[in-house]
Amino acid sequence: MVSSSPRAQARSQHDVDPERIKAYSEQLRQRKEAEERIAAQNEFLRTSLRGSHKLQALESTPPSSGTAFVNDAYEEDISEEASPLYTIVDYEDVIAALARLQSALTSGGAGGAARAVAAAAALLAGTSGPLRATLRTRAAVLRVRPLPPPVSRAADRLRDCIDTLGPLASSGSESSALAAELLSLLGGLELESLIQAHDQAAALLDPACFSRGKRYKTGNANHKGENDKAVSTSPDSGSDQIKIIKIEKTNEPLGATVRNEGEAVIIGRIVRGGAAEKSGLLHEGDELLEVNGVSMRGKSVHEVCQVLGALAGTLTVVLAAPRARPPPPRAPHRVLHVRAHFDYDPEDDVYIPCRELGISFQKGDVLHVISRDDPNWWQAFREGEEDQSLAGLIPSQAFQHQRESMKLTLAGEVAARDKPRKGGTLLCAKKPPRKKKGKKATSEAGYPLYSTSGADDYEQEEILTYEEVALYYPRASHKRPIVLIGPPNIGRHELRQRLMEDSSRFAAAVPHTSRPRKDHEVPGQDYHFISRTQFEADILNRKFVEHGEYEKAYYGTSLEAIREVVNSGKICVLNLHPQSLRILRNSDLKPYTVFVAPPSLEKLRQKKIRNGEAFKEEELKEIIATARDMELRWGHLFDMIIINNDTQRAYQQLLNEINSLEREPQWVPAHWLKQT
Repeated sequence: MVSSSPRAQARSQHDVDPERIKAYSEQLRQRKEAEERIAAQNEFLRTSLRGSHKLQALESTPPSSGTAFVNDAYEEDISEEASPLYTIVDYEDVIAALARLQSALTSGGAGGAARAVAAAAALLAGTSGPLRATLRTRAAVLRVRPLPPPVSRAADRLRDCIDTLGPLASSGSESSALAAELLSLLGGLELESLIQAHDQAAALLDPACFSRGKRYKTGNANHKGENDKAVSTSPDSGSDQIKIIKIEKTNEPLGATVRNEGEAVIIGRIVRGGAAEKSGLLHEGDELLEVNGVSMRGKSVHEVCQVLGALAGTLTVVLAAPRARPPPPRAPHRVLHVRAHFDYDPEDDVYIPCRELGISFQKGDVLHVISRDDPNWWQAFREGEEDQSLAGLIPSQAFQHQRESMKLTLAGEVAARDKPRKGGTLLCAKKPPRKKKGKKATSEAGYPLYSTSGADDYEQEEILTYEEVALYYPRASHKRPIVLIGPPNIGRHELRQRLMEDSSRFAAAVPHTSRPRKDHEVPGQDYHFISRTQFEADILNRKFVEHGEYEKAYYGTSLEAIREVVNSGKICVLNLHPQSLRILRNSDLKPYTVFVAPPSLEKLRQKKIRNGEAFKEEELKEIIATARDMELRWGHLFDMIIINNDTQRAYQQLLNEINSLEREPQWVPAHWLKQT
């Protein structure tokens, strides 16, 4: 606790001298006057004499010819008469006003309030003679001799009393005990707060001071509490408060970011869970003046972060808090759960306001966003770290989208600039060579597959930032389909066959075909047989996850066939091309996608040798290149990645994951839960 009297006790190491508080107040006053002077000059430049109401009046009503007139456009404006400090009201006027108020409340239906006013009027009307005479005498005296304006320098008078009593309290005389007791009363927090409130009210009410813009300064710092240590301010309602606060800071960041406005250091945001928020003493918009005796004015954001990062323990902070604070923040947003589709490291981000407050994450991590008030920087926790007290900063979705868009634009400009120009005009120039396409994906039946999304092999590049997710709790009546994705010859089919051996738990979707049924085939068991016309109509209606044509007949896997397996209580296992995921993920089936990836080139070579499989080096490189391209283009749709270096180990890993899906909640796209 810092004493309000400099003689009451010795100051601690970081206590602030009242003279420094006066200096800060004077600096703020001078800065405010300079800003007001510049604003007035700008206003004068914006408005000319032609905008004067007096000249406009003269122009609208010109005098008749030969008539002399006085041009009062240049006369001094008469300032409005200052309102009196009080109004003299007679006793009878009070009784009459209460009667009118009672009548208005009764007619307005406010019976309870009307009865209260009636009781007050009856009390005054029945007042004994001495009280009535006293009220009338007071009104008569005030008419003859009005009250003088209040003293607007009460704080200075208090300081004079303390300075006078100080030597007397330590003199050892007979009256020293009384002087010490009086000194402790005058130096108390309550009296100083009362005196400061008096000075502020006096400056607002005194016409002589208020009309001419005079300002009165309080004499010393005023203390408010254990953590909010001091306030010294001008009574001018437009000025800032000088506050001294004490905050306990641990080795963690303080939980606040700053920005520069000229030479001023302004608090930009308060991060949830930090020491700044818990104290309740720092607010956005406050100006940092001094921390533990180190002046902040003129320092860059980086220098301020270095100073605050090196400090721990009790921080004595001097700040200027604006009186006219911005409106309180809106109601807190609900917690937004998102899955990140990009890697982020705050150490590599030059735009983050404070690297110490940033949190890193990887593609696929789930983040719990607790504040989106800042349009550029969200406050969030990583999944599994919600028990931490201090939130971290991550780029907002709009800010990250803007940055990625800029990167793509710059990359396109560089590519266009570096592209060699070829001769010839636009009409007769050679056409660019067509891209060499790889082999089309085929189904287990051997027919080529086509996605029903209508997209080309190379889809338009989309900017991925965050995807809103929600917790999905397993249901016994709905088994999530398992989709295996991966490059050819990586072992997807082997893994699927191992799962299908447990026919009581896993099943395949019965495909559709437009070819005629053979004698040994059972409809609904081997195939769903439909006409070619019906098949083409179902393709247009996007009922097929994937389809293809083989020997003039259509084949395909429909959403309804997958749904039949799910409704039977079994897990549907699918081998699909990545393009097929879009239609499947937009359905109500909630698929779980597993990407079966190859190991490194050397390990893939050793696996082929170990299994006795013939291979070519180019084929192995093609497998790895295809897998890399799949993960780059569709990796945000994968729920799990299994590196298939050993088939038995990969199968066990896949089976364990399927088992956990049936008993543990999973993060899924939020729109999936809105569909059910």
